[in-house]
Amino acid sequence: MNITGKLDNHISSKDLILHIIGIIGTSGGTGYTIEYAGECINNMSIEARMTICNMTIEAGAKSGLIGFDDKTFNYLLDKPYTPPKKYFSDAQKYWESLVSDTDAIFDKEIDINANEVLPQVTWGTSPEMTTNVNGQLPDPDEESDVNKREYMKRALEYMDLKPKQEIQSIKIDKVFIGSCTNSRIEDLREAARVLEGQKINKSLKQAIAVPGSGLVKKQAEDEGLDKIFIKSGFEWRDPGCSMCLGMNDDSLLPYERCASTSNRNFEGRQGDKGRTHLVSPSMAAVAAIKGHFTNVVDFVNEK
Repeated sequence: MNITGKLDNHISSKDLILHIIGIIGTSGGTGYTIEYAGECINNMSIEARMTICNMTIEAGAKSGLIGFDDKTFNYLLDKPYTPPKKYFSDAQKYWESLVSDTDAIFDKEIDINANEVLPQVTWGTSPEMTTNVNGQLPDPDEESDVNKREYMKRALEYMDLKPKQEIQSIKIDKVFIGSCTNSRIEDLREAARVLEGQKINKSLKQAIAVPGSGLVKKQAEDEGLDKIFIKSGFEWRDPGCSMCLGMNDDSLLPYERCASTSNRNFEGRQGDKGRTHLVSPSMAAVAAIKGHFTNVVDFVNEK
């Protein structure tokens, strides 16, 4: 998959992978391993690349990969679980072999222009049911495929949404920033930049931020990010799966609606009859402030 161009400011790799899944569908990668390459990927941080590879399975693929490069090498240098010095050079030689040959022939090639990607919001009960934040929900009656039409109708009914409804009219009850998809330090920084100096909307029932590991939590606290989250009205939690899959008390009550940075929005994923909308960390943050979905690019530019 060749990703040309560049993502605009405040548009993230989460938006990109949702955009891709929206195009190829949740079965678009079935039987494949997807390799991501191109200008956009080359300029992307390692943590942003992790989000893309993490969600590749949501496109039905066996795995997602990005070739080893200098960015990967530099990212690994100071990590606590990299090989010790006496093994590092051997490991590096092996890692450097993990790239496709320049004349490699792929079973299928898809071009995506990153310049066209806008902040994404899922509206249904599958990651492929996504559109940009400035858009409207689709109308099933305009779908010619009978099975897909019924699939869309069921999703809209479950989510209690209407055909052609504006995305930005959708109000939310809870916000979850976390999960293996979007709980790394860059994700927390991204959300904190939006939240700094702001308060979450009074209409929200709950907003929680869950770091991806003990190391991430410590780094975030060393940088003062926890204070930004707490001051804005978020709960600052210990690492864990949390609301991604409705673990323990971190779940949606029936018919509650959540802006979530996780990777799956299936029926009941975050709690019985709960309604999940997948978004990026910055989109989750601005939704917490506004109480409904809002274009984070517009919000930050007006801030």
